Amino acid sequence: MLKITPPLIIASGVGGMGEYLSLINKRYLGAYTLKTVTFKEKKGNLPPRMRSGDFYLLNRIGLENPGIDAFLQKLNDGEYDEIFSNTSVIASFGGDTLEEYIKIAEIIKPYVERFIAVEFNFSCPNVTQGGLSTMTKREAWMQTLLRIRKILPDTLLSAKIGIEGCFVEKAVADVRKSGWNCVTLLNTVRGLFIENGHPIAGGLSGPIMKPITLRAVYETKKLFKDIYVIASGGIMDEKDAEEMLIAGADAISLGTALFKDPHVVERIGRYLLKRSENP
Repeated sequence: MLKITPPLIIASGVGGMGEYLSLINKRYLGAYTLKTVTFKEKKGNLPPRMRSGDFYLLNRIGLENPGIDAFLQKLNDGEYDEIFSNTSVIASFGGDTLEEYIKIAEIIKPYVERFIAVEFNFSCPNVTQGGLSTMTKREAWMQTLLRIRKILPDTLLSAKIGIEGCFVEKAVADVRKSGWNCVTLLNTVRGLFIENGHPIAGGLSGPIMKPITLRAVYETKKLFKDIYVIASGGIMDEKDAEEMLIAGADAISLGTALFKDPHVVERIGRYLLKRSENP
């Protein structure tokens, strides 16, 4: 399981490839998840890319990233050395098809020891299934989990799961049966905003996600006490973090909150450290 103190993680996406690290007091951070890297390069979507309200954020970045080959070249060239020297790092990978996830696992095998965990973002849209999650076909997805575990037998693997197309509890059961160690709950939920009279689809995050994440964490831990759960979605302050821990989370992951205030990491990290000292 993850050994991080405090149990506070920067979520994949918002932190990019380490750009937020200079704004964060590293003492209060447990780990940093890099932006999701896919098998092929993704240019991302054209503007508008974000819209926000009082209780939500809608984004349509489009998983912009250089692709697995370019990412590993940058890793070899030392472009990410600073983040590795300052905190523990979690890698995040995704794909357009289940076959791409397996190819990525094979490609990254020589590099996984540099990361404290490897997250596979299974809530990425699957281009062969009309944009639905790659988890839609449960049997094929579970075979993919088994294949990845066989390729990376000793790696701490985390499955990032959404709520589109499946019950979280059933998905976690498959993850656990496949020998994976950890789940990240949750990814964004499909949402929509209107721009100049045109509907534009995006991923919903922010405070509005908190009750959904709480329920997913609670139901998961109620059934599977031995799997490590990273709570991600709707956590904006110390109270939110505390409630996720009460629901059963083992670690807290911050995303949207960083857009509002990077110092939230220090506040929640300080709180988690005090909590661990005085359980």
